Amino acid sequence: MTPSSNWEILLAKIIPLAFLLMGDVLLALTLGTVVFSLPFRGSFLLFLALSSMYVFVGISLGIMLATICGSQQQVLLTSFFINLPMIQTSGAISPIESMPPLFQFLSLLNPLRHYITIVRGILLKGVGLDVLWLNVLALLGFAIVLLTISVHKFRSQLS
Repeated sequence: MTPSSNWEILLAKIIPLAFLLMGDVLLALTLGTVVFSLPFRGSFLLFLALSSMYVFVGISLGIMLATICGSQQQVLLTSFFINLPMIQTSGAISPIESMPPLFQFLSLLNPLRHYITIVRGILLKGVGLDVLWLNVLALLGFAIVLLTISVHKFRSQLS
């Protein structure tokens, strides 16, 4: 029994994690530009906005897993079956064009694929929303759908 409402508990879980993950994004960007001389040709604010959108996709996926699974061990084991295929079909390790056609199609359902396309476009090519709008819409769709499902499942679990 707690005097906190469902929204307060949910925000207490989301906000600190979002700040930590955005710190990770900034740390990775700093290391990439300073240590590896990665060029940054695009808009920094657009990069931050779209990275925060992807962070919320990741957080909502984590909340959804936590509400579906019964224990922390189940969440960890289930995440292996989600994270590894997401990484493999994202285009980060191997080009999407070299994948079989079925996996190329399935990779469209992978939010990491869209985020990597966005990051490559902003950092390396310096493009904006006029080129990346389709990937941004896909990422926004994932964020809305996953966050809605996660919040609904979390509130029903608290009730």
